[in-house]
Formats: sequence, C-alpha cells, structure tokens
Amino acid sequence: MVSGPEAIVDDVHSISQPFEVRAVEGEAAPRRLVTVTFVGGSSGTLDVTEHRAAVWAEVLRSLHETGQPAYVRLDPASGAITELLLPVRYTVARLERTPDGFEVELVISHARHYLRRSRPRFEELRAALEDAREHQTPVLVTETLDEHEIIDVRRG
Repeated sequence: MVSGPEAIVDDVHSISQPFEVRAVEGEAAPRRLVTVTFVGGSSGTLDVTEHRAAVWAEVLRSLHETGQPAYVRLDPASGAITELLLPVRYTVARLERTPDGFEVELVISHARHYLRRSRPRFEELRAALEDAREHQTPVLVTETLDEHEIIDVRRG
C-alpha cells in the first residue's frame, strides 16, 4: 500500500551463510556479510561482525522460519540494511483527529498509535487506514518503537 522508496515490507525468502569480505583501506578487520533475499526479489546485506546486525540476522531467520514479514530500510548506495522493524497485522477500529494528525485504534492493541501530519506521505497513510477501517480489511502496520508513530501501512 504505502511505504518509503527504500523501505521493503516482505517475507524473507532466504538468508545466506556469512561470507568474508576483505577489509578495505581504513577498516581494521574484514567484514562478514550475509545477504537477505525477500520473496519479491529485493535483497540487502548485513555485516554480522557488528552486534546489531548479527542480532538482526537472527531475527530475520526467525521471521523466515515462522513466515512473518519484515520491514527493512536499505542504504541506497551500499544495499546495507539500516533499519529493521516488525509490521503487525491489525484491523483498524477508529481514527480520531488530533491537533497534529490522528490517534489510531488498532484491534486488539492496547497501545496508542499515532499518524502525524509531519510524516512524509501523511495523506496516503491516512487514506490507507481509512480504507482498511471502512472495509474492515486487515493491514500490516509498521510503527516506531518509541512513540508508536505509524510509518508504513500495507494490505495484510
């Protein structure tokens, strides 16, 4: 439905075994890369010598095994995965106007979810949520971890 140009929301097709890449000038050690390929054909890499990337590789393996989608952002120059979030399938119960956008009630979440006017593609996201509410169709919602700000909405 709606996402950023470098964002992927898709199921994981495969994750390669780590392969070593020689250190380039200025790097202290070689990198160990894994390639994550998504069902739709996109792919990104993780340097598992970095703790965060190693944890993300395990999370992506788990998502692959359980058939759940991932939300990832890629660095457009390198193809490196720079962000990993977990979209959740919800039914939209209500959208209530607030001074800076909407508070969104998602079934069965007890958290408060927000769609802010400052969000890029605010109108597209709002329309996708309204359509899902009106037709009672489930959507995959991705939001920030700290403020529950909705950043992506897809048919689910």
